[in-house]
Amino acid sequence: MKTNIIILLLFALTLCVNFVSAEVIPHKVIKVIDGDTVYIDFNDNGIPEQNEKIRINGIDTFETKLNDGLEWQMKLYGLSQDEALGLGYYGKEFAKKELLNKPVKAEYTAEEKFDKNNRHLMSIYYNCNKNGKCKNYEEEVLKAGLATIYTKSNLAVQLKPYENIDKIKVYAKNHISSIWLF
Repeated sequence: MKTNIIILLLFALTLCVNFVSAEVIPHKVIKVIDGDTVYIDFNDNGIPEQNEKIRINGIDTFETKLNDGLEWQMKLYGLSQDEALGLGYYGKEFAKKELLNKPVKAEYTAEEKFDKNNRHLMSIYYNCNKNGKCKNYEEEVLKAGLATIYTKSNLAVQLKPYENIDKIKVYAKNHISSIWLF
């Protein structure tokens, strides 16, 4: 009986160690859905699987498709459909440039581990140097003017200094609408 309990405890400990290691061991981003949703290859098989889908905590990038979310973003920020979609497209391209096929560290930073769509809610760190200092993706996409803060996030206050709504509007008006090719 005691042997079974010890084996069970060791098994549980192994599961915990493996679960935590997914947060700190670098894994590749293997697919970008948009500026705030990616797939991280936690099982290292090169195939984006549903349990590897990450919703980046603390930010909201613009939609890349016509939907209610895009309509809401257009009204909230006073953008045309082309401007809002353009920001969504460039947010996705930013995520591809910064993250796709590159090693990242993902860490649960939300109060809940999963969102309503069963995606992991995590922060992403990348371009780590030898001393372990990494870029924070949420901060970088906000500074780039391609995202806003998700106000319901526990990171909203921490990320606020990086958000620039004026930059988003200027970027949309001066750059997006003049090169919209879709």
